[in-house]
Amino acid sequence: MKIVVVGGSGLIGSRLVALLTRDGHEVVAASRRSGVDAVTGEGLTEALSGAAVVVDVLNSPSFEDAAVMKFFKTSTHNVLVAEAAAGVRHHVALSVVGTGRLLGSGYMRAKLAQEKLIKASSIPYSIVQATQFFEFMTSIADAATHGTAVRVPPMHIQPIAADDVAQALAKIATGSPLNGTVEIGGPEPFYLDGLLRRVLGAHNDPREVIADAHARYFGAELDERSLLPGGEAELGATRFDDWLGQSAVAAGARTERTALMENEFRVGEVPAGSVLLVDACAVFNIDGGFCATQAMCTHRQAPLSEGSLDGSTVTCPLHGAQFNVWTGAVLRGPAQDALKTYRVDVEGEIGRIEIPFAQAIQVA
Repeated sequence: MKIVVVGGSGLIGSRLVALLTRDGHEVVAASRRSGVDAVTGEGLTEALSGAAVVVDVLNSPSFEDAAVMKFFKTSTHNVLVAEAAAGVRHHVALSVVGTGRLLGSGYMRAKLAQEKLIKASSIPYSIVQATQFFEFMTSIADAATHGTAVRVPPMHIQPIAADDVAQALAKIATGSPLNGTVEIGGPEPFYLDGLLRRVLGAHNDPREVIADAHARYFGAELDERSLLPGGEAELGATRFDDWLGQSAVAAGARTERTALMENEFRVGEVPAGSVLLVDACAVFNIDGGFCATQAMCTHRQAPLSEGSLDGSTVTCPLHGAQFNVWTGAVLRGPAQDALKTYRVDVEGEIGRIEIPFAQAIQVA
């Protein structure tokens, strides 16, 4: 059975592609990296030819109200039209728990519009609404940061591991269409402020997390249970403590600097199309060529190492600003200032970021 994963190079998509491939399915990871652009429609017809199932795990690069609405409406429309032409028998979409009750958030309004388009189409469908991912807790903190404080409402949250989301999607994609919606979440609820303290603490992040009843969550006012799934939700198996422990071990392995000098890295740590945080810099591997920029976006200081890389364009994970990583030029706002860029020299398996002395003092 041919299954097309639209957004197959992202956090969830890459895991889903690996699971489905392992189980013997013919899988196409459709993304801009493979020449498929759901927003323009480029490559969709070819990618979906002969497909029985399409799983849409695309996410908008910007959370700005108008941009995110345009993204989900346009990409979903284009995918559904291409599916109808290709005779696709099952459309699976990843959405978010709470879309219908958090309309103060432009992102949630856009996801609700996406769900309505899917339900109105003639293609059998399954909508999977997930709670927030463990892997996105740092991004939630970044979005709520004001100065050195992270202000979030004192609400319950029941996050889920990305691996568990991918497993749930794989199960649904290979089954019969639900023609309805299912919720998935993690095995245990937490207060958001307490959870963020633990995540930031594990990364030695000095920001103070403050429970603020007046704080908003991506523009929406919440009550204590706004983001919790219902009682019939399917729950993932991965507990947060286990995930955090594994993440800490992995982070420790990544930051092991034995035999490396300052601003050096191992070439094998940066596969083509990926980014690595090295001290105060982000190192990019663009088709085997290495370049480096300052680590943080010039708009709100979000970490570019957690953003998405498409060719030579990096998208900030917080507000969707885009930069050319070779030149540092701003390709899309809200950022206005270009990134500092640095030359990378490679000798054998070791790369070194060449930072001018004056700038090295500034980033130290």
